[in-house]
Amino acid sequence: MIPPGGITNPYGCTPYGRVLETTVTLAAGAQTSISFNVSFSCVDVAGALNQTYTIMAAADAHADDAGACGPFQIQSITCFNALADDDNDSSDNRVTTNGFQVK
Repeated sequence: MIPPGGITNPYGCTPYGRVLETTVTLAAGAQTSISFNVSFSCVDVAGALNQTYTIMAAADAHADDAGACGPFQIQSITCFNALADDDNDSSDNRVTTNGFQVK
């Protein structure tokens, strides 16, 4: 999670950084969903007003890229390359979205 205002976190928002790291073992061809609850807050709500969190997720097919994809490294070229060599479809290893607008 990157809070409103970016990685410098000028509004004192939480969550900040990695909020979940887990390993799931699936049979070939199987799919699953991973859900979790998280609470959002900012010390300076007025400053963060109408801004959004950036939410990023990565799937590491063989659970071998933790070093390359550590906290705040998920968008790095090193992480991209590490995830890309795990399977034959690197287009679905990472996803980024904006959401949870401060109101």
